[in-house]
Amino acid sequence: MKKIFYIALAILILLFGYYLFFVPVKINKQIQVPFSMYKSGEQLNSLQQITKWNIPFSTMDTTGINVDKKNYSITSGDYHLLLSDITPYSSSFKTKYKNKEQLFSWKALLDSANGNTSIIHLTYTSTPFRKWFQKNKLEEDAEKSLDNLKDYMSESKRFYGFEIEKTTVEDTTLLFTRQTCAINERQAVTKTMFEKLINYAAAKNAGYNGTRLYYTVVNGNEITIFASIGISNVLETSENEEVQFKRMPFGKNLLVTNYQGPFMDTKKVYRALEAFKTDHNLLSMAIPYAKIMSDGYDFEDNQVVQLKIYYPVF
Repeated sequence: MKKIFYIALAILILLFGYYLFFVPVKINKQIQVPFSMYKSGEQLNSLQQITKWNIPFSTMDTTGINVDKKNYSITSGDYHLLLSDITPYSSSFKTKYKNKEQLFSWKALLDSANGNTSIIHLTYTSTPFRKWFQKNKLEEDAEKSLDNLKDYMSESKRFYGFEIEKTTVEDTTLLFTRQTCAINERQAVTKTMFEKLINYAAAKNAGYNGTRLYYTVVNGNEITIFASIGISNVLETSENEEVQFKRMPFGKNLLVTNYQGPFMDTKKVYRALEAFKTDHNLLSMAIPYAKIMSDGYDFEDNQVVQLKIYYPVF
């Protein structure tokens, strides 16, 4: 009987060992991100986007990463990633580290509880031992990448290059003017426009409070400049006056970000705000504008300035 018992025990140990180390099990991990399925899918099927969140590539100097768009692969040192099964919302990564390789499936699905968010799934095949006790390096990197993707898509500074927040309009009264000129006249015309507004405010006892707002639109070789200053008193202006009294609607929604850098590069901020607006299904309520925090207003293109840039949305 003892012999039979030991034989049975040995068989059970072998079967358990086989199960533990060789029986495949499917692992599924998921995150929720504040984007549509399509935008989430872009992070999974674009090699360039993958390098921004996938470990180890997201932790490396970009100069050491080779992105091969022709062969759908990313390589750096002993790491290799091959992209396959590409759809607008999913893809598979065959990742390789030295002599080990493994397949990982990524998919973005609509979050049924919230139409403005999506669920990103990571699925791969492992064994019970690796699931419960010790994942291999490729599995560890894949799960860390999933968490890193959530952080990347949830932090506006990483995702758009600028920290974008939502705020509301304060009850602001303004004097406003606009003018179109040649692009090479921008600096001089801007100076003249703000001086006109400040002199007008002084003549009308409007109570100029130091607020300076600015926005431009380029069309070919011409630029249209929109300039405003904040005032504390209410004025009446006629429709045909160059200077107009305006009131910003209290409580309306704004996107806002801080910017410090060359004046000419503010267009990058406006592009980021536009992308944020589109990605989060917001609509424009009015043109964006910059609140000038630096002294002055007639800045040279390469001059470093401090601005708060706003985008009215609803």
